[in-house]
Amino acid sequence: MSSTILGAAAPGRSRAKQKELGHRIRVKMAAIAAFLFLAAIAIYGADYYILPLDQRPYSAKHELLRPSGTIGLKLGIFGTVLFFIIFLYALRKVIPWLGRMGTARHWMDFHVIAGMSAPIVIAFHASFKFQGIAGVAFWIMLAVALSGIVGRYLYAQIPRSLNAAEMSLGELHDNERMLAEFLLVQSVFTEEQLRKALKAPSPERASRVGALAAIAQMLVFDLAMPFRMAKLRRLGGGSAGLRSLGGLFSSGNREVEDIVGIVRQKAALTKRVLFLDQTQRVFHLWHVIHRPFSYAFALLAILHIVVVMGLGFGGMGMH
Repeated sequence: MSSTILGAAAPGRSRAKQKELGHRIRVKMAAIAAFLFLAAIAIYGADYYILPLDQRPYSAKHELLRPSGTIGLKLGIFGTVLFFIIFLYALRKVIPWLGRMGTARHWMDFHVIAGMSAPIVIAFHASFKFQGIAGVAFWIMLAVALSGIVGRYLYAQIPRSLNAAEMSLGELHDNERMLAEFLLVQSVFTEEQLRKALKAPSPERASRVGALAAIAQMLVFDLAMPFRMAKLRRLGGGSAGLRSLGGLFSSGNREVEDIVGIVRQKAALTKRVLFLDQTQRVFHLWHVIHRPFSYAFALLAILHIVVVMGLGFGGMGMH
């Protein structure tokens, strides 16, 4: 397949790819920074956190890591900052200047990173003692974080146009057909090889499954996709040695990789078309569940902060 044909497959693709690459780099940097920060706290405080509660006051790190300690208090403040970052995603819909900064999907990525990091930061702040209002707030926050991961996955399954509006089913079918047409003119893979790589449930079968079963099938489909692409690379004569781990990574053959990229894109579109209705229904249901938990956590967190400030940080010595 010529590069001209591939270039025609997606007008404006290079510019969109550059913007997306920049966003992915920023997301990866944020995720790595969060991981390193949490890992550093875990390693430094491991010998303190594993101590029984009655022995912690005798630890040399107690004055640092207890909730009102030098580090513990800062972790609480940082957790609060993360808490506000999490809610910026919702606020961008009502604050115009926030809404103009990036797309909803980009905001969602940082929303998820903050949402996953915040419960761990708060756990370190509380030195893993979850009692009273703070304890209830933590468990609700953990539930919100876990449901947020599910929500991010569902959000990714609803294809969106460049202006972040949901695509119609007709547009999805058009995109899918366009990719199928480009696959027909390539000469690297046989039709049978491509059919196996693109294997998906029939529309009739997909329409009969319930919403939760549809999500389970989508997860299985996504988990199997890297192995399907690896097999396709091997069939295309790509490197199957140690460098590519049997096709799990790039083969080094540009023509093969271009086709593999289009096959992966078409497979993803096929999956989304098949389960679009169930995904949208589950996503709307997820909003109904996720938002009340988020607001409940916000109220409890604010109440905890007010109580702590009312008592004064010195009154936290009992922690």
